[in-house]
Amino acid sequence: MGDHEGWAQPSGLLPNGLLANEAASVTQVLDPERWTKAEERTAELIACIQPNQPSEERRNAVADYVQRLVMKCFSCQVFTFGSVPLKTYLPDGDIDLTTFSKNQNLKDTWANEVRDILENEEKSENAEFRVKEVQYIQAEVCPF
Repeated sequence: MGDHEGWAQPSGLLPNGLLANEAASVTQVLDPERWTKAEERTAELIACIQPNQPSEERRNAVADYVQRLVMKCFSCQVFTFGSVPLKTYLPDGDIDLTTFSKNQNLKDTWANEVRDILENEEKSENAEFRVKEVQYIQAEVCPF
């Protein structure tokens, strides 16, 4: 990984993305005091937005709750993906779940059934979590 000697830089670009003739006018060397201040401010920002133990436990509990609701209805497996298992979510970020099932008949009905499950939980006073504003958004996923 750190050996880039044989790599050609495309059309005069430096590793920082600047053109060689413009780099000197844009970059400055930070004195140690300013550099330390920048690092401290960055650490403060990261501390504000990074997952902490309570937020991680809460997200995992919500994900587990929804997984159990879905698996009560269907013979399937439910997994989190994206920012939650990677622990890169922001404080107001969503929880991405995906399901896998061998039952091909579910492909046309599962979304409406999941919506119905969540709407029933929304009405339930005994729900483990407060469910609100259930919406089914039929979005197209762009394949890579």
